[in-house]
Amino acid sequence: VLQNNLEAMIDGISPVTKDGLNYLNEEVIRFGKLINDLNLLKEFESESIKLNYEPIFLDQFISEICRDFLMGAENKKINIEYEILPGEYQIIADKDKMKQVIINILSNSLKFTEENGKVLIKLYKEKKKIIIEVIDNGIGIKQEDLPFIFERLYRGDISRNQIDGNGIGLTIVKNILELHNAKIHVASKVGIGTTVKIYLNE
Repeated sequence: VLQNNLEAMIDGISPVTKDGLNYLNEEVIRFGKLINDLNLLKEFESESIKLNYEPIFLDQFISEICRDFLMGAENKKINIEYEILPGEYQIIADKDKMKQVIINILSNSLKFTEENGKVLIKLYKEKKKIIIEVIDNGIGIKQEDLPFIFERLYRGDISRNQIDGNGIGLTIVKNILELHNAKIHVASKVGIGTTVKIYLNE
């Protein structure tokens, strides 16, 4: 698609417009993200990925990430709330990789939540586990799709296919969490919303 559009502009078949160039630029960015994600998956599969472990205080860590999403949520008229129960939330993990996990989950919640919706991020402890819970009232996921959402390139039903994405993000999330001996669980109902729970070791 990129090559055809560019050749059409070079040959004078299509006009070179700002909108056309913006579209091509967006496609280049999307393509670049896809390549980066595929390269990361390749590292996981070859077991060559290296983790840099360090202490992370999740309450501060997550609140900082949430702040980065506030503008995007405000533009979409989505309310982001952050609820943390009293306690200490320190883990030993790879900071960059864990940031990628949280960003991916929050991005999905915002992506699939419609205007005037809500995303709630909760942090609490349960049975010696630290739990990060992300709850949205978005379009939800069909029950028949839930068992496959962590498979690479799986995009689910038509309504979710209409929203931009490459179907790799959750595969990467699961791989990162498995390297940290952590687990993820997703529950969802169409038209009601989705709840994602991440179970981490203290």
